Amino acid sequence: MEKTKNNTITKALIYAGIILGAGFASGAEIMAYFVEFGSAGFFGLILACALFSLGGLAIWHICAVKNINNYKDFMDIAMGAGPAKLMEAVLGLFMFIIFAAMLAATGSALNESFGLNYLLSVCMVAAICFFTFLFGMDGIIKLNAYISPVLIAGCIFIGILTFIMRAEPVFAVAERSADLLRANWHISAITYVGYNIIGAVVILPSLVQSSEEKALKPALLSGIILFTLGLSLYLSLSANFIFVENAQIPMLLLAIRHGTIITYIFMLLFLAACFSTAATNGYAVSETISGRYNINKILLKLLICILGVFAALAGFSNFVRVIYPLFAIAGIIEIILIIKYFIALKLKM
Repeated sequence: MEKTKNNTITKALIYAGIILGAGFASGAEIMAYFVEFGSAGFFGLILACALFSLGGLAIWHICAVKNINNYKDFMDIAMGAGPAKLMEAVLGLFMFIIFAAMLAATGSALNESFGLNYLLSVCMVAAICFFTFLFGMDGIIKLNAYISPVLIAGCIFIGILTFIMRAEPVFAVAERSADLLRANWHISAITYVGYNIIGAVVILPSLVQSSEEKALKPALLSGIILFTLGLSLYLSLSANFIFVENAQIPMLLLAIRHGTIITYIFMLLFLAACFSTAATNGYAVSETISGRYNINKILLKLLICILGVFAALAGFSNFVRVIYPLFAIAGIIEIILIIKYFIALKLKM
């Protein structure tokens, strides 16, 4: 019983940690996809967390029933070999972009916060990622298992603190117009889930250890964790909107308002979120490629890190803002196909 309980908590924390990337921790994603819709953004947050839970439930149930624990076999079964290869090519490119973007974000944060040379910082983070890759999937799982609880607790703490010392009433933000993939609160929530579920799909199958595992409890728990975290940031940003409306890292501005200690706590959380996102997505890229082609895995991981450094130096992270919506569509298609297979599987049982 205790082992089952621990496995449920671990799976939920790792799943939540994968979703909790730098964009989430910075408050930028919460601002763009939820806060800007005013009080309706609250319902968007509920919808997004429900969809994350449903996605986790579908993936873990399929893997348990079919007795698989790796990404390649899962994609082949859930989507078919042909569509799986095409989807992996698209998603692999997106995950590499995220990897490069996080290298750039971490390098900038180390440079601006501690005065470290930008190039040296990027190379240092890439080297740590490469070292993490060498431990395989176990290394990525342990990384997220250790970092996730700290990130979740830290972000909730800062969210609650900045909400208590708020500048204006909650829900003071009026809903405003947005682009096509954020046309309203429910489309915005679906778009948010679409591009965030991509990296998770690569990692989640490996968390299934036996065909006897139940998927419902960790799926529900992960949704609850994400909702609690998201709500704390959502309330904080909504109540301090006048200060963070045009900020690239909204939570950093709020942290600065509450003193040096809170600022340093946030910066450490942000750096940890950037690194865990970089490591997860970089490893996911290597897995999608090595799973299909007979390539030396160590050389492939090294090449991904080197290319990531060059992409970060070229300002590649800025490109992410332009192409996120395109990959969100791919992520939505992916999760729809997975849920469709999950429903068909349940009907057969």
